[in-house]
Amino acid sequence: MRRSLFRLVGGLALLLGLYIGLPYALVQRLNWGLLGRGSGKRREVALTFDDGPDPLTTPAVLDALAAAGAQATFFVLTPLAQAHPDLIARMRSEGHEVELHALRHVHAWIRTPWRAYLDVLRGAAALAGVTGDRPRFHRPPHGAYTLSTVLAQRHAGLKGAHWSIEAHDWHPDFTPQRVQQRVVSQLRPGAIIVMHDAGQGAANCMAALPGLLEALRGQGYDLRRLDALA
Repeated sequence: MRRSLFRLVGGLALLLGLYIGLPYALVQRLNWGLLGRGSGKRREVALTFDDGPDPLTTPAVLDALAAAGAQATFFVLTPLAQAHPDLIARMRSEGHEVELHALRHVHAWIRTPWRAYLDVLRGAAALAGVTGDRPRFHRPPHGAYTLSTVLAQRHAGLKGAHWSIEAHDWHPDFTPQRVQQRVVSQLRPGAIIVMHDAGQGAANCMAALPGLLEALRGQGYDLRRLDALA
C-alpha cells in the first residue's frame, strides 16, 4: 500500500515537472523558443503594455507615446479588444503593434491543460476578428507557461514574448518615480519593458510614462515594436 502510494506521488510529481517545471525552466527562465530581449546590437528597446485596452486609461498611454513619437506593442485581452475596437483601431493607426495577451486573464498554472490550450487558440481567433490580422506574438498572463501554452502557441503559429525589465507599475508600494527609476536602472540595448495600460498598474504607468520616454530618448535609445526589435 505504502509503495503504491509512493509510486503514485512520484508519478504525479513527474507529470507536474513535465507540465509546469520544464516549461518554466526552459521557456520562462532561459527564453527558449520565445522573444525575451533583442540582440543588443543596436541602442534600442521595446516598450510593451499588458491588460488593456481600457477607455479610462489606455488613451493617456497612447497620448504620451504620440507626444514622444514612440511606437510600442500592446498585449490585449480579447474581450476588452472586442468591447473597445475604437482603441484597437487607434493603436494600429498610430503605428503600434497589437498582440495577444489572453482570452481570460488567469494564471496558466491553475487552469486545466485543455482550458489553457483553448485560451490561446480562441484568443488568437477572436483578436483576428477585431484587427483583421492574425497576431504574431502571445504573452500569457503573468508570463506563466505550461506545456499546454507552448503547444497552443505552436498550433496557432504564435511566438511567445516575455520581458527583460518588469516596471512593477502594479506594485502597491511603487510610485511613478520609483517605476521610472527601476526601468532606467536596468536599461540595456535590446531590453523589452513590460508595463500595464489597464488594471492595477495603470495609474503608475500613466504618470511614469512621459518622464520615462524622455529618459529613454535622453540616453539615446530608439523605441521599437517587438516585430522590429533587432
